Order: sequence, then structure tokens, then C-alpha cells
Amino acid sequence: MSEKEPALPKYQLVKDYVLAQIENQEITKDDRIPSESEFSKMLNVSSITVRKALSELVNEGVIYRIRGKGSFVAASQTAIAEKASNLVAFVISGVEMYDSSYMQIMKGIQSFLGKNDCKLIIEFVENNFEEERELILRLLQSGIRGLLIYSSDPVAAKSYLNDVRKKSIPFVMLDRYPPGYPVNVVTCNNHDGAYEAVEYLIRNGHTQIGFAAYDFHLSPEVDRYNGYNNAIADASLPSNRKLLYLEKELDYDALTRQIQEGEITALFCANDKRALEVLEQLTSRGIRIPEQISLMGFDDFESSKFAKVALSTVKQYFDVLGYESAKLLFEISEGNSYGNKKVMLPTSLVIRDTVSPV
Repeated sequence: MSEKEPALPKYQLVKDYVLAQIENQEITKDDRIPSESEFSKMLNVSSITVRKALSELVNEGVIYRIRGKGSFVAASQTAIAEKASNLVAFVISGVEMYDSSYMQIMKGIQSFLGKNDCKLIIEFVENNFEEERELILRLLQSGIRGLLIYSSDPVAAKSYLNDVRKKSIPFVMLDRYPPGYPVNVVTCNNHDGAYEAVEYLIRNGHTQIGFAAYDFHLSPEVDRYNGYNNAIADASLPSNRKLLYLEKELDYDALTRQIQEGEITALFCANDKRALEVLEQLTSRGIRIPEQISLMGFDDFESSKFAKVALSTVKQYFDVLGYESAKLLFEISEGNSYGNKKVMLPTSLVIRDTVSPV
């Protein structure tokens, strides 16, 4: 893994949020911006951090204050747009806002951009591909320096990626990408991370190991499934399709029966989201974890260590994912990169309480 860079001060998150709102014309001249307490809750930062950010924005002429009434936009959208060549847009689509991993990605991106005199526009899109496509096409008209894309449907994204290429705007995809389509992408080593997790379960005596997907159409989950399969094959264990749960809706009744009848002793989940759901569903059915089944996730979300039973998982470094994506984007935009690169970042196995020997 490349050496981690120090994170930008937290107040920069508040500043960039206000600047992005102005750039997108969500707030315009003389509009009131959120209060210190509203910013604190919205961005999970302290009031002191917000105060420092707003003070800098006042000094830069972006906002002005009226005693007893709040802070208001001073700079026009046109004035902000003049700096568009120093703006990078990060489009993040289909990610639940309660998951802190996206915040770590943003901090990593900002850590790099801040050292290169660039600002970050952050655009959230709910799990709606049409909105994602329309947003990307709109951003192409704004003169931005480049695009960082975390897509909800990378295969469908090919429809707008062709337009991005025609505009000659550099872009990097994060985490997932359309298979068979040449793009610059930064992701973690999904295959090897999954292989290591399943190998650990095998070393602990598990020979009947299941796999549970969440969004099996996404490239990271396919890579994790391949890592699972290869670990099983290399241990000379038989492949058993009855242990595969590849649908979005997991059949918990069937899984519970398999556990009770001893047909499955461990389950590797394609992500922590699925693993935490499995943990909740199985314990509500009276299944004891890890006594009756060992459970392994992938991602290491912040909430995983605080689950009902602390989740064993594969950790990926979301801040490094953000940093390396911004770095690659700059290499492309400055002509220091050629061809299409797929950068794979390492993972770490994190063992907590959901795994035990057979």
C-alpha cells in the first residue's frame, strides 16, 4: 500500500460543501447557509470546526454574516465557476448515507486535492441510474477538471462514459467498473482478500463454507466470489452449489435449515452489509454465532466492530482508495499516464468474534 498522506483539516469539508452548493446553484447570492449547529449534525464535525470554516469563507469573500440572522452567500455562482478548472467532481451513486465509508473516501480525495490547489464537488445520487447519467452529462458542461465516479451500475454507465470520452474529460472509476470496457479504475484486491478470508476459515477446520452475495452483478463481488472458489479448489474441497446464495433476497429459511442439519459450518459474505443482515436474521431465528456457524464479511464498515457479535471481515482502506483515485486522475489530466490503469490496493484480514474453529 502506498504511504498514507495526512488527512486535510476537517474544516475543509465544510468549506468544500458550501462551495459545491454554490457551484451547483443549490444556493445563490444572498441565500442563507446552514447554521453552525446544523453543519455539525450534517457533516459530523464540531462547532469549532464549523466556525473556523465559516470564518475563512468570510475572509475569502464567499459568504457574509449578519448578527442575529446567520451567514449568507456573497459570491455569485459565476465567480465560483471561474475557478472550474480547479474543480474535481466526485459522483457517488447508490450508497447508503449511514455508511461512513463514503466519508473516508471523500477525506482521501480531499487530502490529495488540497495539496494541488483543487476543490472537490460532491454529488450524491440515490440508487437511480437515470439520475446518475443525467448528472454526469450536466457536469460535462461545467468545465470541470475531471470526474471521479462511484457508479451504482457500471455496466449501464458505458452509455455515458462514451460521452465523457468525447469531451476529453479525464475520469477514474472507484471500486467497481464495467467488465470488458477499458477504463481507469482504483479498487481493492477483492480476489486475494476473499481468498485469504476463506483460507482462514479452512485452516480453522471448516470444509462446508457457503458464499452469500449482495449485488452479484458488480465486479467486486464477482472477484470476491472467484477468490472464494479458488480457495475452496486449492484446498481440494468439493464445490457445492447448494451452499451458494447469489440472489439479492437471501433465503434465510433454507440457510437456517442447512445450519441446523450441519450442512454448512461457515458463510463468507460478499460485503459487511450482507454479513450484518445475516447476523441479525440468524440470531433472531435462534442460531448461535459462531457456535453453530462462523461468519465472515468484507469491507470492515465502522459499524461491524459494534455488531451484536463483533464481525470478522476483510478490511479495505477507503481513505487510500480516495487518495489514489484523485492521484491517478491528476496523472491522467497532466499527461503523466498512458493507457488504462487498474490499480489494486491491498486488504487486511480482521478477526473478531464471529469465527471459531469447528
